[in-house]
Amino acid sequence: MSDPSSDRPIPRQLGGPGFALVERARDSIQTHRMLSGGETVVVGLSGGPDSTCLLDVLARLSGSLDLTLAVAHVDHGLSEESEEVAARTSRAAAESGFDVHLMRIQDLEGPNLHARARVLRHRFFETVAKQVQATRIATGHTLDDRAETTLARLVHGAGTSGLAGLLPTEGKRIRPLIDCRREENRSYCDEVGLDYHDDPGNEDERFERTLIRNRLLSVVEERWGDGAVRAIASSSARLSEDASALVELSSRIYFDLARTDGDDVRLALEGLRIVPRALSRRLLEQAVGRVRDRSGGIEAALDALDGDVRTGARFAVAAGTEIELEKDDLVVRRPSREESS
Repeated sequence: MSDPSSDRPIPRQLGGPGFALVERARDSIQTHRMLSGGETVVVGLSGGPDSTCLLDVLARLSGSLDLTLAVAHVDHGLSEESEEVAARTSRAAAESGFDVHLMRIQDLEGPNLHARARVLRHRFFETVAKQVQATRIATGHTLDDRAETTLARLVHGAGTSGLAGLLPTEGKRIRPLIDCRREENRSYCDEVGLDYHDDPGNEDERFERTLIRNRLLSVVEERWGDGAVRAIASSSARLSEDASALVELSSRIYFDLARTDGDDVRLALEGLRIVPRALSRRLLEQAVGRVRDRSGGIEAALDALDGDVRTGARFAVAAGTEIELEKDDLVVRRPSREESS
């Protein structure tokens, strides 16, 4: 129901059914400084229980936090019922008084389906945020999502930053339900009386995330209980803190050791030898930049630094980048801008 004197929906009252979860989300918002009050927030709404719960929780907090909420829904077109789900979800949000933005994607089938869908979805959310002048984009990621992400990245050999998994905040993006379990969100919807859609694609074990959820995390919880899943998420949080500290420290060291030489970066070997390998790795990562499959070449160069450094040794990194050991410097040779274009 909408306030006849305003385009904004009437804030849901605090207290009542499901309020314990509302309080937990409010605590997460305060702890992680997601919102300070007065923001316009784009809420990604898939129609599933997590995002449905998120929208209702933020609506209940909108009065005390003076929030303006806009809804963004993406129809990925991956099932016969997706168009119907999009229409039903958008209509329900609009009838509740929210400004609703809808995008339909066609011909998304193919390799890396989830990754491509995620990129398109985030681009749309950013577009909507610009249109409504929103400073935050809220998504319904849960504690389960954080634990699953950490386990999935562990399987692929991620470092500290990767194992930190999903962060409570990343730029504009906020995750107010990051400390809530998926089943708690579902129970909230049932208790409050909210309709939601269960996407059958979430049970398709062709996708890695579903395998991690059904074959790994579920076994952990069955054997060691809810506390084990929460412990994995707590480890993710601590890894995030450690990674942030290492990044800050390595950035300070980088400006003392690094010199630019055209497109190349030179790091003094004398300085690299006296810092721990974890910091040396981050120094090289900063010099190389964000390119895929860079870890092999970086680790080979670090192994050389730990052993007998051989002047002239070269290590292929990725995307045409090489690391070369000279007498006094380690040189990261990056392809020139002309070669890259």
